[in-house]
Amino acid sequence: MVLAFAVSAFVVGGEIIPAGYRPPVKVDGVVFPVARADWLSVINFTDDWHAPRMRLVGKRWVQSGIHEGTDILAEPGTPIRAMTAGEVENLGWLFYSGWRVGIRGDDGSYYFYAHMTEFAPGLSTGDEVSAGETIGFVGNTGYGTKEGHHDEFIYHLHVGIQEPDGRWINPFPLLEDLYREAVETDR
Repeated sequence: MVLAFAVSAFVVGGEIIPAGYRPPVKVDGVVFPVARADWLSVINFTDDWHAPRMRLVGKRWVQSGIHEGTDILAEPGTPIRAMTAGEVENLGWLFYSGWRVGIRGDDGSYYFYAHMTEFAPGLSTGDEVSAGETIGFVGNTGYGTKEGHHDEFIYHLHVGIQEPDGRWINPFPLLEDLYREAVETDR
């Protein structure tokens, strides 16, 4: 007789962790926003803060703005985690950002997650989330007026952080520290 079963999630410290992914590592109450797989994680990010953003207008490429965040390349469907505890302030579609979630952290900062393929089941505006809670899944949506438009770029998560005074800050140094700590903790 052969018994076979699959586990779709498990609970660690009261938090539901999708099977195949490592539990989040909290550093002063903050976590890296892309879940790391148990076996092999394809995660890549660089400091692309204020990199030019180009658009094809007619037959010419023109700069249409600057990048106010950090893009984290990851496998399609990888869970996205809330970096910090807070309240879901925005949830829905934006032309450039695609499916996105905005969380007002308990620290007063606004955490912006964009290009999702979908939101976590049941997530709604006004929900309280904890650091490390799954809020959505890595996608490549955006750059389209029709909701769900995708495939204009590679799968990734865009992370933006706006300070309580309204200034957008470069999230790369924080993301780099959080990722390093997560990797070191698992060694």
